[in-house]
Amino acid sequence: MAENKFEQRCEHEYCTMGDTNQYEVLTTNLNSIGDFEEHICRKAQRKKTSKICVKSLVIFVVLVLVIVCTTMTVLYLQERSKNAYKMNFGPKGETNSQNKKTVVCLNEPFKGMNYTTAGKTGIQGRNFLVCFTGNHIDASNTTKTIYILSNRDFEFQIISKFYTQLLKEVVTPTINMKEISVTSAIALSYFKIEEKALFIETSKDVSVIIIDNYIRTSDSTVILPMKSLSNSYVISSPKIFNTSKSSHFAITTPENGTIIKIYFRFYPDLPKKIDGVTYRNGSEFIIVLNELQTYQIRHNVDMSGTLIKANSAIAVFSGSYCHKVRFENSTDFGYCSKLDEQLPPVDRLDKMYIVPPNYNRMGTILKIVSPFQTSLRYKVGNEQKNKTLQPTEHFEITFSDKDIVVIDSEKAVLVTSYATGSDDTGDPYMITVPGIRQYTDKYLVMVPENFRENYVTIIIEEKSLNNLILNETKIIHYLNDRKFYTTVPFRKMNFVVLVLQLNGGLLRVKSTNNAAFGLIVYGHRKNDGHGFAGKAVLPDVCVPSHD
Repeated sequence: MAENKFEQRCEHEYCTMGDTNQYEVLTTNLNSIGDFEEHICRKAQRKKTSKICVKSLVIFVVLVLVIVCTTMTVLYLQERSKNAYKMNFGPKGETNSQNKKTVVCLNEPFKGMNYTTAGKTGIQGRNFLVCFTGNHIDASNTTKTIYILSNRDFEFQIISKFYTQLLKEVVTPTINMKEISVTSAIALSYFKIEEKALFIETSKDVSVIIIDNYIRTSDSTVILPMKSLSNSYVISSPKIFNTSKSSHFAITTPENGTIIKIYFRFYPDLPKKIDGVTYRNGSEFIIVLNELQTYQIRHNVDMSGTLIKANSAIAVFSGSYCHKVRFENSTDFGYCSKLDEQLPPVDRLDKMYIVPPNYNRMGTILKIVSPFQTSLRYKVGNEQKNKTLQPTEHFEITFSDKDIVVIDSEKAVLVTSYATGSDDTGDPYMITVPGIRQYTDKYLVMVPENFRENYVTIIIEEKSLNNLILNETKIIHYLNDRKFYTTVPFRKMNFVVLVLQLNGGLLRVKSTNNAAFGLIVYGHRKNDGHGFAGKAVLPDVCVPSHD
């Protein structure tokens, strides 16, 4: 991303005027002492006049340069304001010279960004960054759990500046999963730099899943391995119906001196004051974090489209504080629930999505947001529509638990689903929807055992369905008990969307013909719910620069 800086260099050209009159040979040109004195006076007057001329010229040049530089600055500021107006970023925030954070309005924050591949990546890795967002008024009563899963024996250690002791252990293949309870004090505070991130290091490739639970409000997310992280993100957060609630996002980093620039999007454009500075839609917020430090921002508006750019890789988590997700005119939406999800970076987003319903829910609210200008086609049921998104713009689609949504975008987009709440079927949860190119051919995940209903959604090409194996059992043995099944044509392919109800515990799913497929896990219980995607990052693919 091109830096939003204006550097002025005014180079002065200095003019030196030397005395070109050479001293004459006195013995041949001067006839008297009087002539000599007169000659000396004339020489002194000429030198004095020459010095005055030099000084005047220097002053004139300096004045011209000052006028030129001032004019250039005024023209630049006018052009920047004009661009900001065109992008409808809203008014500029207010600041003061005593605060290091700056407030500016930008035109195209991602213009000129260079993307590089991060290598082949899935949900398994050996290094992970974890943080638990502050998302409840009483964090002391929350239960925070980390699950580390592998098909082989492995050693692991958890490094934290918050904990005084290093957690280190060996896990044998007969266990396959390590469940770690974390103190509720690890929950982040709002608008405060803290050292609350956890760094997990393992000797073998593993999957990491976290669940944050508070009596009747839970959510879960897959933790991305550090090889999948990058320096650029776009935020998705839920629409806020009640201004007493809020959306939030949190950032952490493995590196010292990480400079993070955040370009806010507020819907509606209500001001937010942070450390005495007022920020609005389009304002820039800059913060510097060191290794394992965290920072969380909240606001009682939808912050979808907010852009985050750092000078090194970071991890970003998004969600909400005890939020009710419902259709516009619905009167049945249950209780509030916190939402948590680790977001994929911009260079790992996809363009093509098949979005399944959240089974046994009133419906789903789908949010599509992109950092780029893009045109897309989407289909809900049998109805197809076109949509053009400006940079950081977003829109929502609502659909029932019987429908499928298909999205085909020109450029990369982030797609998140929000299961609506209900008094009967449970409270809302948030899931990052996997794109078709983000699928992989095997998964190792954990299905929580303390939920009344546990569901697994599989999205796979129809011709490869019979090649699926779940926990060493062929998929054919599950099909009679399926909860949802439909075929979905996409371009020249035919996919199947399948929903199964399973018991809690470890879940190994693989295709014997190496066919890639999507996997989503979610669960319901009275006044509660959770959900996560098995994988929602691109493999070894490079997103164009979109210059």
